[in-house]
Amino acid sequence: MREALLQFPLWLELSGMPRLLNTKIRSGAWSVFKTIVEVDCTQNPSPDIVELSVAELSERTGIDEKAVTRLLKRLKKEKVLSCFLPDSPEEKALLKIKTPLDTPMSPQEIRRLHHRLFPPGRDFFRYVDESVPEDAEAQDQVLQQIVDLYFNTIGLKMNTFILDEIKLIRYRFPLDKVKRSFHRAKRNEISSLHWVIKDLLREAQSGKKK
Repeated sequence: MREALLQFPLWLELSGMPRLLNTKIRSGAWSVFKTIVEVDCTQNPSPDIVELSVAELSERTGIDEKAVTRLLKRLKKEKVLSCFLPDSPEEKALLKIKTPLDTPMSPQEIRRLHHRLFPPGRDFFRYVDESVPEDAEAQDQVLQQIVDLYFNTIGLKMNTFILDEIKLIRYRFPLDKVKRSFHRAKRNEISSLHWVIKDLLREAQSGKKK
């Protein structure tokens, strides 16, 4: 049996991100970020949502669970990832690396400085070259339906962090299940997006066990 191997985009290590995250946030931020990227690369052909608990990240990075939670919140604030954090460190969090990812050194600079590592035809940069056009996102009818469900169930408050969580819902769960969770929240007079996401995760986990 061959040992399981991790994958990681080399360009990110050369982009200045390790130093930026560890100095702007704190030591350990790069380790947490890198672990999420490794899991994403292993599980998803293109950037997508990763489900990892804080406890798993703690085990894989050697960083205390409370510190991991703080680091994830800072990474979210610095807009390098979108995330939903549940109440318990044992529960799965939803994590997604931002695309396009803003790095200290641009892909063009990396191509120029490291042309032997990234020759033409092998210079694809994950998290940069797969960005979704803004107009395509604006025309996403499914996303708009979920936003409307949020306004009708939770409230009219909206900011970039709330929208990021709604986008996580849009790409992780089928629309029919999303509608059912919002309807359950409304029926029970629960005005909490956090509750809706936890309900969706519970239902998804229950489906895996059957």
